[in-house]
Parts: sequence; structure tokens; C-alpha cells
Amino acid sequence: ASGWALPWRPAQGGLPQLSITAASPIASAASSAAVQRLDWSELVDAAYVITCPDADGSNSRLDRAMGMLRDVGLADRTQVCEFARDDGDRVRGCYSSHISVLQEAKRRFPTGPCKVLVLEDNLAISPRVSQASIDAIAAFLNGPGIPGVPAADLVHLAYIMYVPGLSVERLEGQTDIVRLRCSADSVLGTTAYIATRSGLDAILDEHDTVGYVDAIPNVMARLFPDSRLAAFPMPLHRAATIKSLVNSQLDQLRALIFQPQVYTWWERLLVYSGQSTNVLFPSLVLALLIGALGGGYEAERAIYASIRGEDVNLLLPVLGGIVSLACLAICGYGLALAPKPQEEAVQATRKD
Repeated sequence: ASGWALPWRPAQGGLPQLSITAASPIASAASSAAVQRLDWSELVDAAYVITCPDADGSNSRLDRAMGMLRDVGLADRTQVCEFARDDGDRVRGCYSSHISVLQEAKRRFPTGPCKVLVLEDNLAISPRVSQASIDAIAAFLNGPGIPGVPAADLVHLAYIMYVPGLSVERLEGQTDIVRLRCSADSVLGTTAYIATRSGLDAILDEHDTVGYVDAIPNVMARLFPDSRLAAFPMPLHRAATIKSLVNSQLDQLRALIFQPQVYTWWERLLVYSGQSTNVLFPSLVLALLIGALGGGYEAERAIYASIRGEDVNLLLPVLGGIVSLACLAICGYGLALAPKPQEEAVQATRKD
């Protein structure tokens, strides 16, 4: 697929100056799982994938991502946006790349409705991707909406569900799209999202007003606490094994919790329970703690019974306790690495 590159050239305010050039065809990279080619024409008016080539000009991340997009029928609709890495401030670099892409989208669609898909090269294809889901989301966005539900500013085709203050609300009459209710700390990521006209304008207006303040997912969390929707199930997801260019300290944790077996289970729990992560996480930790204590108690009883010569099975209680302790350790590891809540100073900056 041909596209255009956005070289990083430091400019006032930390944004790259945008230069549109022809890009070379991207080599195909087959995905690990067989997936269905889908029709995105009713859902996506334009698609852009953000990527940062290596110093030698190679880009295995992009090759892999474009192979997956080709598998699901998105590659031909996607334009490649290349940026040099901002080693002075990786968070600023991520913010600036998204703002530049959205600015280009606004130049392409200056007025009227639009549905702009922004992707990052760390994406993966969900095992639950389907044409029916894509069609349902398109019909919803192209339709009159639901009374009492704010019009969508963003629609996440992938989002991080392990964040504070996030709850997922099912919409009346809808099975393939849900509403995301968020706090300012619900940083859902930017792997794959559709910006509508209102969302596109709101983000760029915020940038014009305050410039770069913090990460682009944080900006979205503040701007759109109730007007973000998501596909259910998610057709895409942040890949588990692709290393982050911004917060690499979380790479090992992502490798565990971004596996399809884990995130599809958690996604169902969020949607069908309707509970906030502020309720589900403590409940999960409590359940694991009870399981670990119970397993330890049963193992101790089994050991004493074995000493007395009784025929007992030590495997199940010991295994249950180990599994519960391992899950508790993962939860603790995640909490230790979790970003701090957004400071009030950020809010004050926005008002200045």
C-alpha cells in the first residue's frame, strides 16, 4: 500500500512540521492467525497508521502491522505516517504524532461528517473480529443515535481495559457497541480509534488552546468522559509482545495481560457486569487472596494428614494456592507500575 510520510522536524510548540511525500510499498507480513478480510468502507472514511522507523531506516513493526491490516482488508485504505523518535520526550513525540495526523485529517475533511481511523504500529488482530460487528458500528455512527446518549466523539476499536475509573455501559438495542464511562485517569490508549467530526475538532481545539500538556490518552480522558464508544467485541487490540516506545517499564506486564485469552475474558466481565474497574479490581484481589489463603490452609491440612499416614491428594490444594499467589503477584506488579493519578496542576494549566 502506498502512503505518505511525516518526517520529524522540530517546530514551535514541539510539533513536527508536516511534509507529505510518497512512501514505498510495504512488504506483506502474514499474521499468526487466519482472519477474515472485512469491508470497512461504511465505517472508515480515511485511515492512518503512525510508525517510527529504526535508525537504519528499517521498520519491522510497520511491516508486521501492515501485514495484519492487509489480512483484514484495511491496508489499501491506510496511509502510513512516519515520524522520527523524539528521544528528548517520548510522551511528547507520541502526542505530536497524533496531533499531526489529526491535523492532516482535518485538512482532508475540513467540514462535514467524517470518520477518521488512527492506528499505531503496535496493533494486533483480535480473535473475535467479525464483519457483523464492523457493520453494526458503521450503522450506529451513520444513524440518528440514541436519545439521551451523547454523540460519539471517539470510537475505540482497541482500548486498555485495566485502568482506574472505567466502566462499560451496554446501549439499548445495541449488541456490538458499548459506551465507555471514564474518569480523568481512565487512560485507554491510542492503538486504534475512530475520531468523528466532533472528536477531531475537540482535540485540535484543545491543542490550539493549551498545546502539549501531557500524553494524548490523558487528553482524551479529560475531554471525553462520557462520549467515547467502543466496539464489542474489540476487533483490534494492543499487541502483547511489541515493546513500547513510551513506557517500556510496562512491557513485561503487557506480555501477560494483553494475551487474547486474558483480555477477551476481562472484556466480557466489564461489559456483562457493568461494574467499574474500581469495583472489579478490589473484588478480584480479594477473591485471589481468599483463594491463596484457602489453598494454603488446605495444603497444610493435607500435609499433616499425610504425616499421619492418611492417603491424601496434595496436588490440587497446592496448585490452587500457587495459581492464586501468582495472580496476586501480577496484580501487585501492575499496581506498582501504574501511573500516578493526574495532578490538579494539569487541570489548572488547561484553564490558563
